[in-house]
Amino acid sequence: MSGTFLRAALAFCGLLITFSIAASAQGGKSIKIADLELQVAGTGQPATQLQYAFQAGDVLVLDLENKAKTNYKVTVQEYFSSSPLYSIEETKKLNNLRLTAPQKSVYTITLQSLSQTSTKSHFTLTRIPKSESTQNFNTLVAWRTVKDTVWTTTTEKVLVKNDLKSETVVDKTFRLASLTNITSNNRSTERFKLPAGTKHWVYWVGVGQESVQALQETGKTLAKGATALLTGSNPLVAFGLGLLPQLPQVKSSGYISYHLFNKNNAYLFKEDEDGWKPYTVASGKDVLSDYGKVLINQTPKTDDGYLYLGFENPSTITGLDLTLKVVAFIDNPVYQSRTVRKPAKITTRREPILAAD
Repeated sequence: MSGTFLRAALAFCGLLITFSIAASAQGGKSIKIADLELQVAGTGQPATQLQYAFQAGDVLVLDLENKAKTNYKVTVQEYFSSSPLYSIEETKKLNNLRLTAPQKSVYTITLQSLSQTSTKSHFTLTRIPKSESTQNFNTLVAWRTVKDTVWTTTTEKVLVKNDLKSETVVDKTFRLASLTNITSNNRSTERFKLPAGTKHWVYWVGVGQESVQALQETGKTLAKGATALLTGSNPLVAFGLGLLPQLPQVKSSGYISYHLFNKNNAYLFKEDEDGWKPYTVASGKDVLSDYGKVLINQTPKTDDGYLYLGFENPSTITGLDLTLKVVAFIDNPVYQSRTVRKPAKITTRREPILAAD
């Protein structure tokens, strides 16, 4: 009898030790994280979903009381997995359903009433941590929007620089009669139009061959190297590109005056009628040679799109040969073919943010 009692006592002690080890293995205290009165969506509605975060080894305890006594479909699935942790097609309730989280992640609990309309239910979810160290793990889930980009490569022309190219607008020599010449006019006008895309323009006017020769001598200094390639040894082009700070000025007899006009004022000026008014840019009085640079935003806008340079020879006895040159400078974009990486498709998705351990 005493032996039987001893064996029973030892067995009871072993059972106590087993329960103690099991309790020690689970470690954490159970925490109720959801106690909800729910309207579970019917078959004609999007399913009701609840999402919580759990640590690896956590035990989830689910209870669902179906007040309408209809069947439910229930699924529990790790957010990044394609296989459910638990799934049942038809059940009227969940009673102390225990599931172990295989890894730290977000878990989605999906509830769907098999009736056409939503039904009222009471849902509770309890977490039993694997250990005391994860007792305070935050089960709430935060979300962020992530953009996924599919890239492609393509070859396209890319602007690498924006040069200027020159375009000669006027290059001519003409005669200005003296004031007393009864067969020819001592006043003349030259009409010109700037090409589209002009950024600025330069002009040069010179009286007689001496002025032309002085300009040509300046051009000879540009006859070598990169400057010659850029300008074609044209000093007016070099001046317009900023490669020459100035152009030669000749001192001699035989002076003229010039002004910039629109069409109406150019006519009044040429006919020596009262009332003509010049523009303030591109003008000179009593010059033998002269030049200038005019930005496009300084250039007057005219009704017909043309500008008119008017010239006057004030000499009473001497006719003059006059040379006029106008050069426009236009944007000249330079492109290179490059392989570039471009987004072909951008999609957005929500991604959970888990609390740090």
